[in-house]
Amino acid sequence: MNYNFCLVSTTDRKAIRSSSASSLLNHFIRYAFHYLLLILPAAHLRAQTKQDAILQRSYSPPAKEGSILFYIQDIQRQTGINISYSSSFLHLNKKVQLTGNEHSTGQVLTSILQGTGIQAAAINGKIFLLRETSQTQYYTISGFVKEENSKEVIIGASIYDPVTRKGTISNSYGFYSIQVPDSCTSIVFSHVGYETVTQRLPPPDDGQLDIHMEPRNPLQPVVVTGDQDSVTLQAGYIKMPVGYVSNFPALLGEKDVLKSLQLYPGTGSSLESSSNLLIRGGGADQNLYLLDGVPLYHTGHLFGLFSIFNGDALKDVSLYKDAFPARYGGRLSSVVDIRTKDGNMKGWHGKATISPVSASTELEGPFVKDKSAMFLSFRRSLIDGLYGRQITKQYGKYALYDVNFKLNQIINNKNRIYLSFYKGQDNMTIPKDNIPFPLAEDYKFAWSNITAALKWTKVITPKIFTNTTASYSRFYNLFSQSAYIKISGDELLINGKGVSRNRDIALHNETEFTISNTQKLSFGGGYTYHNFAPTAYTTNVNPGDAIKREAPKYYMSEFTLYGEDELRFNNDKFIVRPGLHLGALAQSHSFYSSLQPRLMIRWNLPNAQYIQASYAQMTQFIHQLTTPVINLPTDLWVPSTENIKPEQAYSYSLSYQKQWDNKWRFNVNIYYKQLNDLVATNTALNIFDNSDLWEKKVISGKGYNYGSELLLEKNTGRLTGIFSYTLAWAWREFSRMNSGRMFPYKEDRRHNLSLALKYRLKPGWSLSASWKFSSGAPFTLPAQIFPDYDWGRNINGKLDERYSPFSNNQINYLPYITRLNNFRLRAVHHLDLGTNIYLGRTNAIYHTLTAGIYNIYSRSNPFIVSYDQFVTTTYDEIYPLQLYQYSLFRTLPYISYTLKF
Repeated sequence: MNYNFCLVSTTDRKAIRSSSASSLLNHFIRYAFHYLLLILPAAHLRAQTKQDAILQRSYSPPAKEGSILFYIQDIQRQTGINISYSSSFLHLNKKVQLTGNEHSTGQVLTSILQGTGIQAAAINGKIFLLRETSQTQYYTISGFVKEENSKEVIIGASIYDPVTRKGTISNSYGFYSIQVPDSCTSIVFSHVGYETVTQRLPPPDDGQLDIHMEPRNPLQPVVVTGDQDSVTLQAGYIKMPVGYVSNFPALLGEKDVLKSLQLYPGTGSSLESSSNLLIRGGGADQNLYLLDGVPLYHTGHLFGLFSIFNGDALKDVSLYKDAFPARYGGRLSSVVDIRTKDGNMKGWHGKATISPVSASTELEGPFVKDKSAMFLSFRRSLIDGLYGRQITKQYGKYALYDVNFKLNQIINNKNRIYLSFYKGQDNMTIPKDNIPFPLAEDYKFAWSNITAALKWTKVITPKIFTNTTASYSRFYNLFSQSAYIKISGDELLINGKGVSRNRDIALHNETEFTISNTQKLSFGGGYTYHNFAPTAYTTNVNPGDAIKREAPKYYMSEFTLYGEDELRFNNDKFIVRPGLHLGALAQSHSFYSSLQPRLMIRWNLPNAQYIQASYAQMTQFIHQLTTPVINLPTDLWVPSTENIKPEQAYSYSLSYQKQWDNKWRFNVNIYYKQLNDLVATNTALNIFDNSDLWEKKVISGKGYNYGSELLLEKNTGRLTGIFSYTLAWAWREFSRMNSGRMFPYKEDRRHNLSLALKYRLKPGWSLSASWKFSSGAPFTLPAQIFPDYDWGRNINGKLDERYSPFSNNQINYLPYITRLNNFRLRAVHHLDLGTNIYLGRTNAIYHTLTAGIYNIYSRSNPFIVSYDQFVTTTYDEIYPLQLYQYSLFRTLPYISYTLKF
């Protein structure tokens, strides 16, 4: 059996660290020669060790517990015996405990070296610590990866050991944990947005090593061009740095991360330029949106044309379409996990952006340098303030704002606390005499989101990291209408107001245990208290008492537990990630539980290729009842009840990916998803009326989504771009709809294609273009329409809203519908151009200009389509009964100016 002995003695270690390369080489040659002399009689030395007088010398340990280094140094101090060892073999700071029966140097050394594969040998009056060559020792290096300039943690940095060729990535809090052999001298840290760091390792020790990385482009922290940002893409998973949203044009120049995600296959929108995500044929309500770990129920401003996520406040966005990690649950189609900025811990910085439609500002900096920091951003629309009273009176008034705040405090190198807060508010007023849609009543809409989260992250051991989050979330919307009517010569004012509200209070924990470089265990759970009040309606006739219909309130408890194990085989060529998610919903009259298995298998092939297969079962305990035309904020969120079961999804996918020279990436994916117990309404649901009857209007059915996705992307160089194509089918089947036959789902888009290009003319100046195409949405047209002379389908003289979103007092018509969604609207497509220009610097202020044109060839895309017989408000003119298409966006230029300090 062969043994290695140390290359560095205790008396020489300090000198060698500061010596030159030639001096180190001389030391190495001298000790290597000494080593060759020793290794030949190694077997004889082992026998001699037991009888050597040095190892039998009396020694009384000062304590029963201490580090290996403590005992080695104390032996040398008390006995004067020189002990030589290698710091690359021995974990000097490892804590050990004696039995109390050790009374000699040999006994103490045997106890403290137990299990290390190292033995003590006495040679020429010295003690050498020798290691068996087959006993490679591993130790854990862990810590946080941070940006050098701001000390913000970096998500998704790669950590790589060149010796074992093993690696890991930093998690959502910048934490990493990797096991390296004692022969490893350095590890490599890399990220697409930062300079690669090769870090020399300290002497072997299970300790914490924090890394600080410099941004690749020194202008990037102050110039928002997105050049340094690249998307991480795996099968069913997209990780997008938020700077990426600046790469391509956007409607009115408003950076929107959800619209940027729509450039990739498998994603789409319900309407032209809507931020509502449709993932693989699923509805908008089947996406789980998390803002700093807090679920959101509504993510749209201005009926979904813009998302509530202020691009200036965001740090990182992850989208899961399949292969869902076990920690996620509660929705069927996707998970959108969004993280906001933590704040700069080195100095104070700010930014302001203004455009013809909105203005935003942000401020960040340290309260205590390198210990605590804050981030604050504010965004507000300017439409109501810039375009005059006459315009708002004729067209309506609209205003929105967003506030993001985050505070993070480093308690010590193992504990950190985050406090985050978000509030968004929309207010809209539509007068009855507005120009686009003259109405009989005045309308007001108001909706808001509030979230708050308190996070505590802790490094329990170098291998175990945990995050505990307490959160609060509330979605509130209000709808009101008012009108004057004449009864018996008197003019009465009628006011109606409806309110809907969701409120959650939750506590969750997520723990990561890096068992080894080939196995990582994740587990956790949580509790959420839901309080739903779907509808409450109040009517008041002046003069008179209000008529109230109180909202039915639902108090529910939701429990989750999960566990997941990631196993790597054959040098990471084969990866298996099994997981299990348990969810349960309990309320007064019902209890549902769901066991949701997950499995992901990946084969890493030669030449940067891999194949991935996945299966996931998902359960959704809450449902959204939507209006038939557009995604209004007044859509109802309702829970599973005694009569309404949770929705289920069974998802299968198979993917292939190939990468060339770290520049080109090709991905193709096929998927199939079966959905059970889907919820729909078989009639138009007046969301603020009949509040106690909504359950009777709900039916359940099945769904089938399947298709294929293709992506070709170039992500480095002066010219970068994306080409994506999705071929998809989405079917629904309800026993009480369409005579029980399958029909295309309203969100079925057979063909989706995106082409986006960006060319960097020079640093700080880039041109971009994007073209999007989507098949038209399914639409129901009647086979025949005939007059309703006996007014059999009229309610109080007005047309039933099941057949039209509008109503009038003229003769109405009845449609004869043979099947649902038997017609498709016109395809939606538009070409957009944009540019980002860095204007320069004055003192410490940097200036950037963003400009572009949306829908450059002025395509008239359908936004709302209906068939009806329109009349003027005075009933002196009647329009023919026909199909009407309304388009919102033709050619729209945009420009914005940003300054940063």
